[in-house]
Order: sequence, then C-alpha cells, then structure tokens
Amino acid sequence: MATESQNIFLTKKEKLKCSVCGKRIPKGKSFVAESENHKGSCFACSPFVGYVFLPSGDAALTRRSKKHSDRCAVVLEWNVRRKRFQRTGQLVQEVAIKIAEKECAQDAAIRAEKNKKAAIVREQQDRIYVAAFAKAIRARYPLCPSQREVAIAQHACEKYSGRVGRTADAKQFDAKMIDLAVEAHIRHTETNYDAQFGRGKGKKQIRSEVKTDIQQVLRQWRGFL
Repeated sequence: MATESQNIFLTKKEKLKCSVCGKRIPKGKSFVAESENHKGSCFACSPFVGYVFLPSGDAALTRRSKKHSDRCAVVLEWNVRRKRFQRTGQLVQEVAIKIAEKECAQDAAIRAEKNKKAAIVREQQDRIYVAAFAKAIRARYPLCPSQREVAIAQHACEKYSGRVGRTADAKQFDAKMIDLAVEAHIRHTETNYDAQFGRGKGKKQIRSEVKTDIQQVLRQWRGFL
C-alpha cells in the first residue's frame, strides 16, 4: 500500500482557509484534510501538486496504482441527493499508474473471469435478499394485496438506487425500514400524490396532504382496521 494516504475534499463549505498560506478556499475547490471539520490546506500547499488524478471505476488499477505511489489522496465530492461525501477517484504519481496499467494488462483475462463468477454470486445473493425482504413485508403487512410485497421489495431494494432497501438497517429487516418502503409504495400507488405536482404546491405540502390517507392504508394492510 502507499506509504501515506490523505483525503481531498471538493468542499461544500462557503468559507474555509488554508492552514499553511492562510488563503480562502472557495466552495467546490480542493481542501486537503482529514475532514471538512479539521484544519487543512489548499491544494497548492499540499504534497500532491504534480500528482495525476485517476477516476474511480477500475478497482484493480486503483488498488495497484495506490500501492506503487509514495502518496495517495482520495478525492471526495459532496453528493447532494445522498447527503454525504462520495469518492470520485484518487491522486497518485504518474509512474505508479503506468506500472499498475502494465500489471493489469498481464492478468486481465484472469481477473475478468473472476469478476464474472463474482457477479453471478452477487446476483444470486441479491435475489435471495429481495425475496427475504418481500417475506418480511408480508409478515408485517399480512393484508397487503397479493404480490404487492414483491413489487415493494423489488423497488426498494433496486441496486445502486440509494433507496431504503439498500441501507444497512433494511438488510437487518428493521421494522422502520420496512415501514418506509411500504409507505413510499402507498404514496405513489394508493394516493393522488403524483397527480398533485405542477399545481403550485410544494413537495412538503403535498406529502402533508396525503399523510392521513397513507396512514389509513398502512393500518388496513397491518390488519388494524
């Protein structure tokens, strides 16, 4: 692994100052620190000037270039929708990337076969998880319409969607996560929620207006009415 690793935040804050030169770091520019809440430097004062940006996407190339670089900086950008920093790539020495590319070329076929087999296993595991999530929905909402639990689970657990079914708590079949998934489904299929947009109402107001209807359906599906 690299002898030294550091984070570089494409900061979301309006006011940050470099602890080395004292200059202001504008929003969206590079801030080199453990986190945005720690003291750090601007990129010009960091040891990564002259390093090359390697985008995320190729796990083997990322891992190997990091191994061959004296230093590595993980570049993180704020994801507004997910409300967290997300890795976009890393900064490493150019020579490290070249060495890593040669290594990757030498065993590309072997890695491709392994990745293919791993993808099949992940797909099988995901189908098992979605089926289990649907079963948990049915157990908590025994009176929901036939096969509706399957539709809810498939939507909530869609890979890379960032929806509630992909959270760690949902994978533990947490009751709150199940409720959120079912509530979202009811909102879109059992109320006039979607039809209210474009009529001068805000999302918050529309959600408030359909809340009672959602709660009523939730109680019906749980057998409380």
